[in-house]
Amino acid sequence: LRKGVPPVGHVQRFTVGRESELDQLSRSLSSPSDGVGSALLVQANYGAGKTHLLNLIREMALSAGYAVALVTMDSAGGVRANRMDQVFGAICRAIEVPGASKGIGGILDLVVSRGSQSESSREWDQLSDAGRWSISDYLASSAMFLATRAWAHRDQQTRRLIVDFLSNPESYKTDRKTLYNELVFKLPNQIRDPRSEHQFYKDGHFIFSDRGYEQSWQALGDLDKLARIARLKGVVLLVDEFEDVVQNLNNRNYQQAAFVNLFRFFEGRRFPGMSYFAVTPDFISKCKNELMKRQVYEFPVERFDKLASFSMSKVQSKDLVELAKRIREAHAAAYEWDAQSAFEDEDIVLLVGGLAKRSSQDQTRQAIVGIVEHLDSLLDENA
Repeated sequence: LRKGVPPVGHVQRFTVGRESELDQLSRSLSSPSDGVGSALLVQANYGAGKTHLLNLIREMALSAGYAVALVTMDSAGGVRANRMDQVFGAICRAIEVPGASKGIGGILDLVVSRGSQSESSREWDQLSDAGRWSISDYLASSAMFLATRAWAHRDQQTRRLIVDFLSNPESYKTDRKTLYNELVFKLPNQIRDPRSEHQFYKDGHFIFSDRGYEQSWQALGDLDKLARIARLKGVVLLVDEFEDVVQNLNNRNYQQAAFVNLFRFFEGRRFPGMSYFAVTPDFISKCKNELMKRQVYEFPVERFDKLASFSMSKVQSKDLVELAKRIREAHAAAYEWDAQSAFEDEDIVLLVGGLAKRSSQDQTRQAIVGIVEHLDSLLDENA
C-alpha cells in the first residue's frame, strides 16, 4: 500500500466506486460460456487502473471457480502477440487454480485427481479412451493429450519436464527425442500408442509454431476443456499491456498477425474461455493510424470498431474517502493501534479533499500513498 498498490489477494478489499462496472464484470463471470468464448477491451488511461482492474478480475474469477492466467505482452521479453506459441507458454507459466501454486501443473493435478470422479467421469472417459489411453480425440492438441497422459502415469521428474515443455514450447523444437522418450516410450506397458516414433516427428506432435500456430490455438482451447474436467468453470485470460503491439512490435507483418490474433479471441471460436485485454481509450485509433502510417490499406480495419469494450469511470472523492477508511482499518490491524481515534472520519474527508485536487492520471495510486504516509506520521506521533 505504501507504493499505492493493493497487495495481491486483497485487491477486492481496496477497490472502491465503479459499482456498475464491477456488477457488469461479476455478471460476465456468473454465466460461463459453453464452447464459445467472449472477449472485452478494458479501456483506461495509463495509471488509471487497468492493471488494478485485471487483478480485481483475477480475484473475482478465482473466487468464482475459474482457472485464471494474467499475462503481460512484452516483445522484448519474449511474449509477442503475433507468436501464439509464446503466448501459450506465458499462459501456462501464469495460470492459477484456486488453492494451488501458479503454473500448468496445478490444472493437470486437478484433472488427474478429479477426472475419474462421478462429476467428470464422462469427459474423463472421452479423454482417456475409457482408461486405455491409446489415442483420444477429446483434446484437439496432440501435445496436450500426450502431456496429460504422461502426467497421469509418470513420475515427478517427467512432470517437471512437462511443465517446462508446455511453459516454454519453443525451447523444445530441437529436442523432440527427449519428449518422445519421456512422454511416450517410457509409459507403462499397458498403454499401447499405435503411432511410430517417426510419425510423432513427421506429424509435428510436439511443435507449437507450425501451420499458423495451429497447435498453440488448439492447446489453448484444450486448457478450457481440462479446466472443466477438473470441475472448474473454465479459463479466464487476462492480458496486460497489449498496447505493446503498437509500441514495440516494429515489423508490420508481425503487427498484422497480432491484430488478427486479437480478432480471433473476440470471435470466440478458437478459445472458448473469457478474455480481457487492458488498453488505453485510444487503442483502436492507434492501431488504425499505425496501419495507415505503414501504408497497409488492405487490412480490415473496420473489425476494430466491432470489438466489445468496457470503459472505466473515474474514481470520485467519496470513493477515495471509503478507500481511506479501509486503509485506516488495515493500518490499525498491522500496527495494533487506535488509528480511528487519531484519524477520524472528518480528518479523512479533509485529507482526501486535498489529495483529490492533485492533477494526476494515477490519482488513486497517489491518494493511497498519501493516506498511508499520513497514517505513518500519526502513528509516530502516538508512539
